[in-house]
Amino acid sequence: MSIFDYSRHLIGNSLRSLFGDSIIEAKRKGKGGLGQMVEELFFNYEVNSDRNADFAEAHVELKCTPLLKSKDNSYRIKERLVCTMIDYFEIVNTSFEDSHLISKCQLMLLLFYLHVNGNAIYDYEFLFRVLWQLPEKDLLLIKQDYQTIADKVRRGEAHLLSEGDTLYLGACRKGQKGDSPQPQPNSDIKANKRAFSLKPAYMRYILGHVTGSGKTFYTNYAENEVAKFELVTGQELQNNSFEEIILNRFKPFIGKNYIQICDLLGIKAYQAKSKYADVSALIASNLESKRLGSSEEFVKSGIIMKTVRLQENGMPKESMSFKNIDYCEVYDNDDWLESDVYEIFTGRFMFVVFKPIKDETISVYNNRTKEPVTEQSYALDSVFFWTMPAADLELAKEYWLNIRYAVMSNNITPERFWGLADHKKFHVRPKAKDKSDKAINPNGGLCDKLCYWFNAEYVKEIINGHE
Repeated sequence: MSIFDYSRHLIGNSLRSLFGDSIIEAKRKGKGGLGQMVEELFFNYEVNSDRNADFAEAHVELKCTPLLKSKDNSYRIKERLVCTMIDYFEIVNTSFEDSHLISKCQLMLLLFYLHVNGNAIYDYEFLFRVLWQLPEKDLLLIKQDYQTIADKVRRGEAHLLSEGDTLYLGACRKGQKGDSPQPQPNSDIKANKRAFSLKPAYMRYILGHVTGSGKTFYTNYAENEVAKFELVTGQELQNNSFEEIILNRFKPFIGKNYIQICDLLGIKAYQAKSKYADVSALIASNLESKRLGSSEEFVKSGIIMKTVRLQENGMPKESMSFKNIDYCEVYDNDDWLESDVYEIFTGRFMFVVFKPIKDETISVYNNRTKEPVTEQSYALDSVFFWTMPAADLELAKEYWLNIRYAVMSNNITPERFWGLADHKKFHVRPKAKDKSDKAINPNGGLCDKLCYWFNAEYVKEIINGHE
């Protein structure tokens, strides 16, 4: 019987239900404890500190990863999947192919379990099992991520590492509060402990396969996974990075206005609030789709594309909105590093900036009125990828703490949160269809839908900093 087949006996059970109260004698504690207990008690495998895969002969790494259950009974990823610690002195001299990271993530047996606050780890119920082999194209992108992290360490910038530097493979914070920073090569500045991890977006992609199948198991082992919609090919990635490929696609359109861009794309110009985002997505995807968010790479990486139209003074026409605040998530999660907003703000952003052309207007067709409409003309000015700096991320933590305090004290009203007038780079304000469009209040009942926002002044700062 294969390791994957044997793992089916875990599903629907906890370690206590399988082995009884004597399990407590194992005395495993901490985040790694559950995985070690599964190895020892379920697989009868002696835990060791070997850097190779847990099941070396089969080249399979065992990973137990937690899920949370939402109010609507759906499951969501609790945290990124930690693969292995980063040794700053080792990575600068080790190629991706020679790293022990490969053995830790190339073929994984993922055991998803339900995390319940207050429960002992041996009472966690296992819900799904997945045998996941990293697809060849994913390995190419992960290799590029590894090289990005290694290059930063070589420059003596390990203290500046961010999960927003990369697509699928993150360099996540690791260690307990109070741990001392670690020395790094080529710099006297000490850096926080970090580990290689697969980002939450990538883990959601994997979870989606098993929950979407209606079964408790899924495997892509020895299969050629065919993406429904991919932005770049494996062949393209052999010669350029993902971001280089995307940026190169925009070069022929720089300086062109909306009408000219539509002509180059071979599409009809139209009036719609989303038209600048639409053409940006069509350029990035080689006319494949107007919705980059549904592409394989954006789904797995969590990249967010934002189109920005500037005024003549360089200020964006409006502040920048993100997802609505999930009050239940904020209520249930007291860890900033595992919060929704931390994942959003440490992600990779793709900015597409349009500037007004002085004294120039364009005429576009309105599908509703069937009449042409004259409006201000904008030209594509710049396209760039961006990661939030560490200093701004510290301010974002204060922003989150303010939101969480209001949620925990059941004061979910705009007046309790940071507003535009506070000039703190981030603010909260309503984002709902109408007054009847409400969100679940974890304290009971319903409340107004509010949203995470970047201030327009902060967006201007980001754009000017890029220039």
